[in-house]
Amino acid sequence: MPSFAIISLFALIVVVAIGFVRKVNIGFLAIGVAFVIGAMAGMSEKQIIAGFSSSMFVTLAGVTFLFGLASVNGTLELISKKIVALIGKRTYLIPVTMFMLAAFLSAIGPGHIAIGILMTTFAIYLSVEMKINPFATALMAKLGANAGCASPISPTGVISQNLAEAAMLPLSGTPLFLSTLFSGALFATIIFVAYKCYIVKAENPLKLSDLPAFNGKQKLTMLVISALVVICIAFKVNVGLSSFIAASILIVARAVDEKKAIKGIPWGTLILVVGVGMLVNVIDKLGGITLVSNFLIGMMSEQTAVPIIAATSGILSWVSSTTGVVMPTMYPISVEVVNSFGGNVSFISLTSALVATSFAAAISPLSTGGAIIISAYSAAADISTAEQNRLFKVLFLLSVANVSMNVILAALGFFNLFNFFA
Repeated sequence: MPSFAIISLFALIVVVAIGFVRKVNIGFLAIGVAFVIGAMAGMSEKQIIAGFSSSMFVTLAGVTFLFGLASVNGTLELISKKIVALIGKRTYLIPVTMFMLAAFLSAIGPGHIAIGILMTTFAIYLSVEMKINPFATALMAKLGANAGCASPISPTGVISQNLAEAAMLPLSGTPLFLSTLFSGALFATIIFVAYKCYIVKAENPLKLSDLPAFNGKQKLTMLVISALVVICIAFKVNVGLSSFIAASILIVARAVDEKKAIKGIPWGTLILVVGVGMLVNVIDKLGGITLVSNFLIGMMSEQTAVPIIAATSGILSWVSSTTGVVMPTMYPISVEVVNSFGGNVSFISLTSALVATSFAAAISPLSTGGAIIISAYSAAADISTAEQNRLFKVLFLLSVANVSMNVILAALGFFNLFNFFA
């Protein structure tokens, strides 16, 4: 069994490396590798398939489909423009508004991928039109999308809850959400000061009078989504299944183009998450997670456990997906850490640090968030190849700085504070 533990871990490294080098979805590959290694080790097909989280798949599909509908019929874009227009001539507030708006939209359901793409692209085109710094404004938007992404009703929050339930450890969504939010807000403040966003002055700010009123379809969309958020929070119903009901109401009412929304569901991301989850489940069953846990625990004390987990998560997130790879891999390891120290290290502190630090790395140009900033900036501002290369280096260095900040916060006990919200 130990030999298969090592083989399975090596397989995960190879799968992630192939995805990094070849730029392909490793979810499909992970499922195939999980089957091959599991079968070689004597696992039954039923045991291997058990690692495919159908509940997570349904939840993520429902949430992304609903907010895809809201994006397709223009509701999210018009909300964003109206909020920016309310600022008027106080254009120095635009970077702050981009952060807060992206965090809010990310938190209420769509998550960091959809809102990160939507808001960073919107921020860049808006900044180019208003002749303010597109890079800083887009970065604030992306940081906001990451900061708000761990709410209990967002895809990241749902994944976290599923992973915690699989580990048989209770995990309130509030500490995870607040730790990621505060971590993101702190680095956004540093960016705000470093890029002198407080002296932003636009030549042609958006005017509320120039924007159209919400039409009947968009009003219905806002009403349905608001009702969904209230019901999910108040009655703790499944957000994925509820999202399908809400989406069905909008479709029956002909408030949306369902075909466009279906095409907009990130099927690749869903397969990535559940596919890697299957492989990690096989690794866990074969003893691979215990092997890594023992290695990390051997380097840890009760005082250094949280910063080591944070650093490991941030480094992994530079080359792999936070929700698809890092969280499914690091949650079982965190459980082992908690057990090894007899419960003296908090599971909430560990998961708060690992999620916040993973998303701190997600502004890297190697990630979707960083890549969309460079690509949208290139398209909107027609920058040179040399400038694109410079932005690539700057984004990666900022990502390193963000991860380092979180590791320092972990060492100072910052993430222990969120145990009070459990």
